[in-house]
Order: sequence, then C-alpha cells, then structure tokens
Amino acid sequence: MKKLIVTADDYGMSSAVNAAIDAGIAAGLITSTNVMTNMPLYAEAAKLRDLPVSVGIHWTLSCGKPTLPPEEIPTLVTVAGEFYSYPEFRKRYRKKQISDEDIRKELAEQYKRFTEVCGEADYWNTHQNVHVDFGIYRLFADTAVSLGIPRMRSHQRIYVPESVMADRQPLLWRLIEPIKSRLLNIWQRNAHKRGLRSPDGLIVCLNNKDTERLEHVLANIQWKKNEIGEFVIHPATECDSPYFGKIVDRRIREYELFTADKTRKLIEKNNLTLVTYESV
Repeated sequence: MKKLIVTADDYGMSSAVNAAIDAGIAAGLITSTNVMTNMPLYAEAAKLRDLPVSVGIHWTLSCGKPTLPPEEIPTLVTVAGEFYSYPEFRKRYRKKQISDEDIRKELAEQYKRFTEVCGEADYWNTHQNVHVDFGIYRLFADTAVSLGIPRMRSHQRIYVPESVMADRQPLLWRLIEPIKSRLLNIWQRNAHKRGLRSPDGLIVCLNNKDTERLEHVLANIQWKKNEIGEFVIHPATECDSPYFGKIVDRRIREYELFTADKTRKLIEKNNLTLVTYESV
C-alpha cells in the first residue's frame, strides 16, 4: 500500500496561511502541518489539537524575530533584533560566528511555546531546511531527542520524473543532488540510530513546475515497495505576509489544489492512502 502524508508548512505565519491550511484539513487533503512559534498567529494552532491531523514544530532561525530576547541569543540576530536571512545564517554558521548554545536555547524556547499551545509535537522540521548542512544537522536531531520529539521529516528522496524537459531543475542542482542525497541518507540513518523516526522519503519533483501538475505527480512517484512518502506544500489564500518570498502565486495555487475535489479523485485514482505522521 502506498501511503502519502500531505504536509502544509508555515502555520502561524499569517492569516492567509492559517486559513488555507485550515481549509485543506477540512477538505481532508492536508494530513499534517507544522507551526512557526515565532510568528504572530502561532497560537491559532491550538484548535488543531482536536483535528485528525499531525502537528509538528517548524523550527525557525532565518525568518522573523526570535522568541527569546535578542540579548540572550546575540549570535543569531541582527542589530535590529531579527534573525539573519537564510544565506547569511549559513555563511555565519560556517564561519563559526553563530553559537550552538544560542541555537539550542532558541529551539527550546520555540518548543516551549509550541507545547503551551499544542501539547507535545508529533514531529519536527525547520523553516528553509536550515538544519540540512554540515555540522548542524546533528545539533537539531540531538535537541529533538532531548526534548522528546519522536519523529522528523525525512530528507531521503522519492523522485518524480519530469513531465516535460522545460522548467527542469537548474544544472547545478542536478549535479549536486546525487551527492546531497547520499549525505542525507547517512545523516538520516544516524538520526534513526538516536531514536528518531521519519517517513520513507520526501517526494521531490525533477521539474520545478511539476508540484502544481498533480495529475503527473501522483501518477509518477517512483515508489519502492510499500513506502510512506511526504509531499510538502506551502498554501495561502492570498499574499498577506512579507515572508512569502518568491512563491506567492504557487502558495495560492496550492491552496486551490488542496481544497479541490479533483485532487481527492486523483489520489483515489492512483490508489494512494492519505495518512498522518502516526503511521510512521
């Protein structure tokens, strides 16, 4: 049996994001979401506790303001008291300008907020995948284990081949991807040895535009035996946040797709079973 977790990231970021995720859950097409507890509307996640959906923490170190006072985690923030951008975070961490202890303190505080609203997390991941890097992956995994979070997002790959050759992932991405995939497999196995569980893989499209071509995606996932795959989306009903980045139109399209009866029929047509992280 092929099982699919549909995860909507970024709960709490804005009204439009929360509304889109709420609608997808109500439609029975979103089975998992994760909460950014440093964002303005994170407390709305309290209502998710009573719904048939997995709820995780979306640890954030590269967007918005920290949950701790800036003076308590000085290496993580700019002079304005906000997190550095993702590229700047990576650069500063590699130059050892960011303290591991500051990271641990901020992660613990974000999780404290989460538990006050949602109880214990079903799983963890990070905004912009800040943990997927040399030297820092284990720090996040160890922190999750110490906090008792039982599961994590898998970064092992379940690929979807291109529907068309146009809009393929950039050449550099395609060259680096096999190397990155092998590294992630090693890191993932080490995390599993420390007790963390995860789905069998993350569904990755080899064509940038295919995430919106669900008829192609759902019919062409390269499953291996009976796997649990996670498909990640970032829906929003409209653009109402400065943190949307370059995927505004895609967020709105994903909202439309994952509230549509057509999508439910595509899932049924391809003999997929929607599940939560509890199946992991």
